Amino acid sequence: MGLGVLYVYLGGLNSIEYTVENVNNYHLVGRMFQGQADAKEIEDYFFEAKDFAIGGIIDGELTILHYNDTTLAKKEIKLFIGVLLNNAADTLDLPAGYALVKVPAQKAIRATILANNAVIPGPETIEAKLKEKAEKTGLTPQSFTIEKYLSETEMVIDMPVKN
Repeated sequence: MGLGVLYVYLGGLNSIEYTVENVNNYHLVGRMFQGQADAKEIEDYFFEAKDFAIGGIIDGELTILHYNDTTLAKKEIKLFIGVLLNNAADTLDLPAGYALVKVPAQKAIRATILANNAVIPGPETIEAKLKEKAEKTGLTPQSFTIEKYLSETEMVIDMPVKN
């Protein structure tokens, strides 16, 4: 199979849908990470959270809260890697090392991506389009994104807006 055919097969030609959505706050459980973008901990935390979500240990979706912190050093990132709870009222015993983060939000700009993660545009491109959609609709975006990994071929990225 040629690279072009593989790209199409993986959904590389699928368009990304950008919408304004009403949301009802975000409640996440997971681990905070701040450090180099190529650190092994990111992968470790991601797959740990994926196991919790897929295994039903935590009822929710694998999620990364990506902070756009301008105070970070070059090539440094700040993430909260975990699970977005399906039911915010859930009282659960947090796994060791996990914390609960609550993000108040009533509205978000959303990118819905139906393609394999290997062929989607880079985060800078998607974030720029989210900000552009916010401007066009008169909304002011927050300085972070919430990336929900729904399956191998479906991802939703929310950028909550200021109330």
